[in-house]
Amino acid sequence: MTAALSLCPHIALGRHRRARADRPGAGIIPPGSYGDKPDRYLLGVTRTYRTRFIPEHRFAVYLPAPFTTVRAYLYGPDGRLRPATDTR
Repeated sequence: MTAALSLCPHIALGRHRRARADRPGAGIIPPGSYGDKPDRYLLGVTRTYRTRFIPEHRFAVYLPAPFTTVRAYLYGPDGRLRPATDTR
């Protein structure tokens, strides 16, 4: 997940668009999610997790153990995601 913060254009760039509608899986937002991008991300680090498959929606949910560390990231003036210096 740490790599995705810098390598995934949708996450790393504040104004990056979602995939085109004609691409497989594009436009599908899982139940409980929303389409707007947050102004900051929290990355919870844990040593274990369990998964649960949701057959009616055909995807897996990852259920983490309590986090050992939480890292915050926000978009800088240049629109790129950076580690946050404050923890609000």
